[in-house]
Amino acid sequence: MRVLIADDNATSRKLLKHLIKTVPNVQIVGEAINGEDLISKVMMEKPDIALVDIDMPLLNGMEAVKSCKKIVPSLQVIFITGHEEYALEAFGVNAIDYIVKPIDRDRLYAALERAAALSMKLAAQPQPAIKKDLMVKQHNQFSFIPLDEIIFIERAERKAVIHTIEQKIELNEALTNLEEILDSRFVVSHRSYIINLQHLTRIEAAGQSYKAFFKNYEETAKVSKNKLADLQKIKSL
Repeated sequence: MRVLIADDNATSRKLLKHLIKTVPNVQIVGEAINGEDLISKVMMEKPDIALVDIDMPLLNGMEAVKSCKKIVPSLQVIFITGHEEYALEAFGVNAIDYIVKPIDRDRLYAALERAAALSMKLAAQPQPAIKKDLMVKQHNQFSFIPLDEIIFIERAERKAVIHTIEQKIELNEALTNLEEILDSRFVVSHRSYIINLQHLTRIEAAGQSYKAFFKNYEETAKVSKNKLADLQKIKSL
């Protein structure tokens, strides 16, 4: 089982590593020092189990876990914290256990055993197709935008603007960073635009460049001349 430890206290992380290093079939795949780091590590490592503290900087463990569950629905969570008041909320996110510090070794091992068993059971079941989302951060809150709903993304000054049918979302993010996250349906059409080929209907000449038009959407995206042939080839496949 792949285990991720999330706690802002280095001593607590060290203790947890010491306690579980002898547990058979357990591999520690990473450590997170705050809530945002936890989300990032879950996205990268896709652990089976997360051991999570509640009181962490930037984003508390409870809120971070809610986002993590959207990224990896099968993630099993064991809260290990010095706070008792979040216990009810913990079971609302289907936590395996809620262990209040100081850590009871036997209880931790029992929780890991239950988490491992449930993780293996879920892995053996046919899994539904995963609906891919783009996770974005706005005003210290994380939200998820289904990739299917993104029509195109443009660079506006130093921000990225995500166009969907329902709204425009501004991010302090470089297009190159978003390009690395998006899947194969998204193509760079211009140095300031990334378009979703699923929504593309046609491309028309517009002066020295071209415009991309989209289904049920009035706004257009730019297409540079050197990208035109590639787009036409991809669209015809």
